[in-house]
Amino acid sequence: MRPDTEATVGERIAYYRKRQGMTQEVLCALVGGRTTEWLRQIENGKREVDKLSTIVTVADALRIPPSTLLPGPFRATAKREDSLGTAPSVVPAIEAAMLRYNGIATLIGEPDRTPVSPEHLRIRVEKAFAHSQTERWSEMAPLVPDMIADAWHLVHSAENEEQKRTATKLQALVYRVSSGMLDRLGEPHLPWIAAERSMHAAEESGDRLLVAGGAWRLAVVLRHTGRLTESTDAPVAAADALRPHLDSPQSYSMYGSLMLKGAVGAATLGDHRAARDYLAEAARAAEKTGDRNDFWLAFGPTNIAIHRVWLALELGDPKAAVSEAERVPHDDLPEELSERRTSHLITVAWAHYLRRRDREALDALNLARASAPEQLLFTGRVHSMLRGMLRRERRSVKGDLRRLADFVGV
Repeated sequence: MRPDTEATVGERIAYYRKRQGMTQEVLCALVGGRTTEWLRQIENGKREVDKLSTIVTVADALRIPPSTLLPGPFRATAKREDSLGTAPSVVPAIEAAMLRYNGIATLIGEPDRTPVSPEHLRIRVEKAFAHSQTERWSEMAPLVPDMIADAWHLVHSAENEEQKRTATKLQALVYRVSSGMLDRLGEPHLPWIAAERSMHAAEESGDRLLVAGGAWRLAVVLRHTGRLTESTDAPVAAADALRPHLDSPQSYSMYGSLMLKGAVGAATLGDHRAARDYLAEAARAAEKTGDRNDFWLAFGPTNIAIHRVWLALELGDPKAAVSEAERVPHDDLPEELSERRTSHLITVAWAHYLRRRDREALDALNLARASAPEQLLFTGRVHSMLRGMLRRERRSVKGDLRRLADFVGV
């Protein structure tokens, strides 16, 4: 039977391996000489696939897209009918707006639509980014279809070059924030389309920092679709292009954020030296900026510290990740950056989970829930952790575990 959205990575590997008539011994040889015991434990759910690079290697050996092996809890979550998790119900309207405002509107017109001013759209874009950084997707999603429509109208009604530049800048931001939301909700194709449109609008505006921001967003989408080499090359190339123009805190924020994406990509590819080099370059940029939120990137020393924890985990050292986490002042992050705090706490939980310290993992997840509850609903790693802890359910965490699992929908 084809694996459903609740299937683990191990169950998916077993399904596609057997469908191809491949033995465990053959697959282990193809992924670099892993032992059959290693694969058996993964397929039986007794061991976690702790790195995305491992999933990509196994997918390559099975000749399938890496995304095929990733669990898909998002559709199950979308069935929730309470006030949380309602954003997926708005996705069809967003998709319709993206289709309409890619040429069709030019043909059929929009006679009943009242035009808005750039300032009116700018206020809504800022509000959408604020929702994005606090993971309030159910509040942000209803804003998106009209923002897409209004940005299109501003671009197509511009009467001179200055108005056109203003409009394309706003359109670039509309599609960037929309891509981020769609990506978080687990949409398979729309994040990529939105990211490409953001990049195109940024290039039309001629604003090099917006172009760099588009590359940053593309890097995230590329990574989530398993295009790891491209997800590393894109931000590093954009940072290289920006290097001669580092003349303001904003430019250093963008440059450092791109370097962080390069570090993430290199770590996932197993290039430890490049990951550390890119992280060190990002840290040098952070010394110039301090903690800032230029272009809604939350860049600065605190974000560098958060990435050190994640990188330690991706490089295969959960013990080092826990140690690094003790030096992260995540409580000092302002409430409007709760996404950063929650992402960090989920990483800390994963490090504890891999060390089979379920009590500590659950405590970190409960702190994350208090900070940005919707983020837990739409984060695949949270679902994987909770399923794993439920399978090995321990008396010391039973009540808390079941309450959190019920909240997330596992």
